[in-house]
Amino acid sequence: MQTTATKNNALLRIITGIVLGAIFCTTFFYCPSQLFSLLLASILTIIVIAEWKNIFPVNSVYFWAILPFYPIAPFCMLIYLNESPTYKILVLYLFILVFTFDSASYLFGKMYGKTKIIPSISPGKSWQGAIGGYCIATLVFIAISWNNNKYIDLQTACVVSACICIIAFAGDIFESYLKRCAKIKDSSNLLPGHGGFLDRFDAIMAVSVFFFYYKVYLLALLAH
Repeated sequence: MQTTATKNNALLRIITGIVLGAIFCTTFFYCPSQLFSLLLASILTIIVIAEWKNIFPVNSVYFWAILPFYPIAPFCMLIYLNESPTYKILVLYLFILVFTFDSASYLFGKMYGKTKIIPSISPGKSWQGAIGGYCIATLVFIAISWNNNKYIDLQTACVVSACICIIAFAGDIFESYLKRCAKIKDSSNLLPGHGGFLDRFDAIMAVSVFFFYYKVYLLALLAH
């Protein structure tokens, strides 16, 4: 029964991921930038209205004290990058690298994960999964540079990819800690197989801050 439930959950996760990926790619590549920003703003609104109250009670001081910094500020930074003709391309790379790390970590963790990193906060996170995710994300990072005729050296690729993966992992762990304190498994059940939007954007939000503050350097490294 548990094996069947696990398989069904994995299937739901894949289907939901494909649908979300299709929506994001279509909106990003084939629609005005304002529509993609509206999509991001809509997700933020869902998190604030439908999911944040599951983390902290509305009448709690933490609800209002943390909200402006997380999740509102990271989403605003992401929207700013998307609305800038200069830095919009970084949004694409951000999503590609974070989703690559997240997906590869999940797969490697399921197949080889034995040594847990922080089992008291996130029992599913393993060193094998994190290292596998980092390796795949680094390969994708190098492929992106080659596609843009950048040909960055391996050391630079490894260091920058490590920064992105570590920050993404930290964002995931931070949200897991908040859920652990709230005694819930997922921020909501709006995304079958994934939980809620906050569960899927925790790493994205953390890396958005990194991309926002180092956008000039990352643009020179990644884009034309």
